[in-house]
Amino acid sequence: MVIAGLAAAAVFALLYLARLESYLLFHSIAELFAITVSACVFMVVWNSRRVMQNEYLIFIGIAALALCATDAAHLLSYQGMGVISGGPPDAATQLWVAARALQAVSLVVAPLLFGKKLNPNVSLFGWSAAVVLILASVFWWRIFPECLNKNGLTSFKVGAEIVIGALFIIALVLLRRNGHRFAPNVLRLLSWSIGVTVLSEAIFTLYSDPYGFLNLLGHYFRIVATYLLYKAIIETALTEPNAVLFRELADANKTLIEREAIIRREAELAQTLAVIDANVNSTLDLDEILERALLGAAQAVHADSAAISVREGTAWRVAHTYMLPDDFKGTLLDESSGRHLFAAAETRAPLLVLDTLTDPRVDPELARRLKVTGLLTVPLSSAGTVFGILTFHLRTPERQFRDTDREFAARLAISLALAFENARLYASQREIADTLQGAMLTFPESLPGVALGHAYRSADELARIGGDFYDAFELDDHRVALVLGDVAGKGISAAAASSIVRTTLHAFSSPGATPKDVLAAANEALERLLPEGVFATATYAIVDTATGIVDLCSAGHPDPFVCTPSGCIRHDALRNRPLGIWTDATFDQFRIALRPGESIVIFSDGLPDARHDKEFFGEERIGEILESMREADPQLIVDTLMAEVVAFAHSSHTDDIAIVAASITQPTSAE
Repeated sequence: MVIAGLAAAAVFALLYLARLESYLLFHSIAELFAITVSACVFMVVWNSRRVMQNEYLIFIGIAALALCATDAAHLLSYQGMGVISGGPPDAATQLWVAARALQAVSLVVAPLLFGKKLNPNVSLFGWSAAVVLILASVFWWRIFPECLNKNGLTSFKVGAEIVIGALFIIALVLLRRNGHRFAPNVLRLLSWSIGVTVLSEAIFTLYSDPYGFLNLLGHYFRIVATYLLYKAIIETALTEPNAVLFRELADANKTLIEREAIIRREAELAQTLAVIDANVNSTLDLDEILERALLGAAQAVHADSAAISVREGTAWRVAHTYMLPDDFKGTLLDESSGRHLFAAAETRAPLLVLDTLTDPRVDPELARRLKVTGLLTVPLSSAGTVFGILTFHLRTPERQFRDTDREFAARLAISLALAFENARLYASQREIADTLQGAMLTFPESLPGVALGHAYRSADELARIGGDFYDAFELDDHRVALVLGDVAGKGISAAAASSIVRTTLHAFSSPGATPKDVLAAANEALERLLPEGVFATATYAIVDTATGIVDLCSAGHPDPFVCTPSGCIRHDALRNRPLGIWTDATFDQFRIALRPGESIVIFSDGLPDARHDKEFFGEERIGEILESMREADPQLIVDTLMAEVVAFAHSSHTDDIAIVAASITQPTSAE
């Protein structure tokens, strides 16, 4: 910050010395800086218009070309330059007013374009026409109002500057109202740029001497405003492209990261629950079960203290405590002092209290005694009877229990109540696993022009989730994308990473993108999104159902097989680097031609790597099985492969297995 301030002071000092030497030199430097920035803004935005998601920036970026041209005409027609002559004496001043008017109008109109389809070519034509009309009105028709005469600034010039300043203020208000559409840094810089421009315009309405202090100050403010615009668009676009060019994509990535955090939290709680379950099922003593569960659960939800109370007659006795005074253990709570316990027992549902001193369901005297500000109370029931109450405490009002904590507590209550009925807990875990795996292994029954088959088997049959995933979806009327991938690792953590990879590949699957384009873009994003040390392999294929052409790109995946009536052939996948490790990785793709009825089969490395003792299932065995199935439909192919590998490994394998097959069902254009 200090260095930047010193640099700015040095620049302004040099500009002042240039002004002392020659006002024309000072004016030319100041204007050339603004012209150069406007030209750069246009070039950055114009060349990014097809991928930029922000209509505001596209519009003002195109308008920057008009400002560049008008400011250049202003500079070249300035008295003493001798480049553009033959116009009115105040041509430079007229062009200055026109340029500022164009800038103000662009900033007012730009916020109104959010949510509308902007045609960059039409916008460029409109701004170009505006510049031509301005130049014609000044140099050819000479109908532009007079701005400067022997008496100084005209009333029109002063009035125009006031109106332009008011438009800038309106533009600033509209910009701030749409602030959520910009990265915070870009919004701040744009706001300051407009604000400083308003000050510059105000100063240019006050000066009487073009060589005086106010004129100098006005140009200083103009340079600052232009520099802020440079920082907002050009520098930020080059160093932080997501902040300017891909704002909505950045928002999507943010949502993806937030979703990943939720999945991780759920995974953490699920793992904690599994540990508690293992502990409580290692003993048949109810008190020991509750003691072990209390410690693990309190730490899992980050509670400051906790207690388990058991029913005793018509009251509740505090039987186990965590981080509470020793004398509180054994306390008998009646309907007044233990009203939160009675409320939870009556509803048989988790009870969440945000403020213990104001909520009537909690005794305020008890809350003060324990210095508790928030409660999460969970009833423990079995065979229709509530036999215990589990209560978590918070002692600072700034912290609150989250929905995930309440869900965890409810699941824990079920686990504890059915500690001796493992089948019930197993069903609960399987339900969670099915939900996660179902989200990652959704696959259409059919797509236009292709027949599909798919099969999956997890290495962890208890959790039924892992790192493999696959998908198929339409890109346009005659192109279908097939995706099969594998994230390093197993279980819930691998499933969470798989969700990130699958969603990222979907996000970059635009109709015009090739497989290598999709994998390259996804690789750059996944290098930031995946946890350290986690990577993914994938095969991405695009099937053209009109021609039978299949374009494939492999990121470290096994070679695919193609089955025709004459036989099944393994194709060299040109294996590229895996995803999520090297940002500079490049990807090569290859092409396969299919006729109707011919199939392509892709699979994860869990298939060839499956073992029986020291023998691998292997690609040779895969080829032999496919050879016998070369005219079968895709689903029968994958079902047969899966059945064979399970029988070979005796239902025991150390990696997830995913298989996808597809064939063309309609005649190709070549036929």
